[in-house]
Amino acid sequence: MPQSLQDVLKLFAVEDVGGDTFIGPQPIDDVERVRVFGGQVVAQAMAAAARTMTGRHLHSLHVSFLRPGNPNVPLQYDVVSLREGRTFSTRRVTTRQGDIVVMEAHVSFIVPIDNDDYQQPMPLVPAPETLPNLEEQLAPYIDEGYAELVRLRLFEMRYIDPPPRVAVDTGVPNEAVCRLWLRIESEPPPALVSDPLLAMCLLGYVSDWTILDPVQVGVGKTWQDMETMASLDHAMWFHRPVDFSDWLLYDQRSPSSIGGRGVGTGLIYNRNGELVCTVTQEGYLGRRR
Repeated sequence: MPQSLQDVLKLFAVEDVGGDTFIGPQPIDDVERVRVFGGQVVAQAMAAAARTMTGRHLHSLHVSFLRPGNPNVPLQYDVVSLREGRTFSTRRVTTRQGDIVVMEAHVSFIVPIDNDDYQQPMPLVPAPETLPNLEEQLAPYIDEGYAELVRLRLFEMRYIDPPPRVAVDTGVPNEAVCRLWLRIESEPPPALVSDPLLAMCLLGYVSDWTILDPVQVGVGKTWQDMETMASLDHAMWFHRPVDFSDWLLYDQRSPSSIGGRGVGTGLIYNRNGELVCTVTQEGYLGRRR
């Protein structure tokens, strides 16, 4: 995983090689990775689709992860216009590495509209300043593969409910919930403040980090106890501008896990209680062949 925020933001600068085709770079880091991080592909697909659009803002995307990407090969994003309506525009984004299709996405854009405003209220939760940080919560488990997660200093994360590794020691709960506050560890760079799309891409990137946490809580197992855990699809709906200058609440829940598939849902609120984004992902928890 990239070790700085600037390294992450560079991933979203996809290169236009003509014909609505873009090349997404891979991160340069000192950690040997088995596959491409799903959040990276989500964010780069958003960036590629947006490069073919003017005057409308991105409001949703639906991604199908088809194969694990090779982290050592650049990703090619082919963008096709499926719809150019009076209100909506839709792009299909196909992600390839050579002849191998890694991902398919539909990205939708809308003209600015003033209309009625409603949202589900933010739940009453403890303020992030009152909660222990992730290093403190996972200190007893560092030797179980969590050192890399704790070492990452891109985002500070403070769990309201116990993170999965802590939760599984207390037994399966009545409700699979895993809520956390998160914020950028450093001061947001000016580009992240002035460019709404860049902020949306970063939220797409980080939204994939923990969305299957409640699934692990619900089944009482962490990823170390499963033969495999992988993302099958990922969907996001953006409701309000993303502001990384303060904490964001990620309210994550799992309504079901059955037949080797678990669903995670998430509502992302800003510190003022405004609903910024809705996230849904289905993960594969089955056995390897």
